[in-house]
Amino acid sequence: MSAKKVIIIGAGIAGLSAGCYLQMNGYETEIFELNNLPGGLCTSWKRKGYTFDGCIHSMGGLNPAYKQNRYWNELIDLNKMQFHYHAVLSQIEDEDGKMVAFHTDPEKLEQELLAIAPEDSAFIKAFVRDAYQLAQFDTQLSKPIELWSPFDYYFSQFRSAPYMRYLIKWGKSLTETVQECKSPLLRKVLDSDFFSHYPAYFLLFSIGHLHHRNAGYPIGGSLLLSKAIEEKYRALGGSIHYNARVTRINVEKGRAVGVTLENGETHTGADTVISAADGYDTIYRMLEGKYVNKKIEDLYSRHPMWPSAVLVSLGISRSMQAEPSQLELWLKEPLVVDERSTLSAITVTVYNFDPTLAEAGKTCVRVILKTDNYAFWRDLRAKDTKKYAQEKERVAKAVIEVLEKRFGNIKKHVEVVDVATPATFLRYTNNWKGSTEGWDWLPGLIPETIKKELPGLKGFYMIGQWTMPGGGIPTAQVAGRDIARILCHKDHKKF
Repeated sequence: MSAKKVIIIGAGIAGLSAGCYLQMNGYETEIFELNNLPGGLCTSWKRKGYTFDGCIHSMGGLNPAYKQNRYWNELIDLNKMQFHYHAVLSQIEDEDGKMVAFHTDPEKLEQELLAIAPEDSAFIKAFVRDAYQLAQFDTQLSKPIELWSPFDYYFSQFRSAPYMRYLIKWGKSLTETVQECKSPLLRKVLDSDFFSHYPAYFLLFSIGHLHHRNAGYPIGGSLLLSKAIEEKYRALGGSIHYNARVTRINVEKGRAVGVTLENGETHTGADTVISAADGYDTIYRMLEGKYVNKKIEDLYSRHPMWPSAVLVSLGISRSMQAEPSQLELWLKEPLVVDERSTLSAITVTVYNFDPTLAEAGKTCVRVILKTDNYAFWRDLRAKDTKKYAQEKERVAKAVIEVLEKRFGNIKKHVEVVDVATPATFLRYTNNWKGSTEGWDWLPGLIPETIKKELPGLKGFYMIGQWTMPGGGIPTAQVAGRDIARILCHKDHKKF
């Protein structure tokens, strides 16, 4: 009996993971990827001797005490990789140069926060205590929730019961939670931009997992991780087609049977088609919006989503070893990103912790500038390439001015300037509106999700960041594992 064939759209972490697990379980798979490299958003790129990373701050699942560690080691050997473990999640610096270090060590963090807001000692002590209580909770499921039995639901209550009070206590948005603080400075320090997109407990989990060395940065960058999973997939016999944009998912008698590429090629004979690509493009273009329901329509018309960004990456010909690696700089004068986006703070990463990204004595620096004005950058690139280039240059110069004021001796050492905009994200990853994380996870314990199957369509599944708010590398990896388990269950195969 021949192996069942599965076509996978997208060679990001979710698509590669799905391909690996399906190959392990006796399926024949092919991946079609619009780009010429694996990884999707999990990528990095080289410019004149510098390697700029576009993705990972830290990836979870590095501590063997957590299930995610076993899942990673099913695809790659973590022991053969090097990781940097951040001692400071971020150093916040206000407009006057006052610094607050967000230590991952609980005692240091408590002391740091108490020093700036002694009037909030009760809040601070509860915050730090609960962060390290929550870090003991392994939130990763043993199997996809689609395969849960009534017994699984029953026993899950006992597994989560010891932590439920913490999840409920910190289940509001971070912005709403910090209103309890008396100190305006503490409120501002805690309500960091990245974590404001999640319930407050996400920040607590992050601190705790960093402390337990369950999260770290892979030395070598994001693309190195993606290529390691690609290598595993090829070793298992999988096939990847690069520069192969899928424009249509072919459906016969209500069942997905294959795909058509931009160049006109048609690939058929699939028992199952899995899209690990952009959700909007999959549902409304590849499938022409024929398989939707009210929930899907509401999500794509109303649900808040993660903003896009302008990434300014700099290659600097000086050592910055003495500088903090993660900075949130509050600005005296707002930085104008575009006609609708003005920032009072910017996030800076100084890659002095990864010696592989630049030659000795040189450093890569990345600045993330969020923007909801995706259409401005898309339209500008499409209609006026000269003005588009000028806008990129303007933003880069504004960033360099900020860094010159903060660090000094920057301007004359900038050797490479690389600016990625929302139009860049669209071009390379096809993500809807240039979003880098998909949906926002609104306050509450259970996020909005899209089912992996679409109404009225058989033989088809979706995985990736558009089916699970929060996005992230571990989530994508588990999504690929889960879909393989679901198919094995459906086909009565042992996973």
